[in-house]
Amino acid sequence: MKKIVIACGAGLATSSMVREKVEEELKEHGISCEIMQCTLHEVESYDGQVDLIITTMKVKKKFTTPLVHGSAYLTGINEEAVTQQIMDILA
Repeated sequence: MKKIVIACGAGLATSSMVREKVEEELKEHGISCEIMQCTLHEVESYDGQVDLIITTMKVKKKFTTPLVHGSAYLTGINEEAVTQQIMDILA
């Protein structure tokens, strides 16, 4: 099973909204994943331990784990492109 971390500033509201959208897309594409939420400061501890990191904030650090900016799920702009990035990584 694939593992995803969704990170935002506090690890609560914003990441919950993104998580809901990601879960919908994964279900539509028949992909089973374990999803965890965390703060941006906790992301580094998941690097190399998960298949994908999704964040709503800019990240300057480079990770070995693929990272996708999920802000499109908050704004509604370019959702399809972000979904495609996620599916390409998890396929």
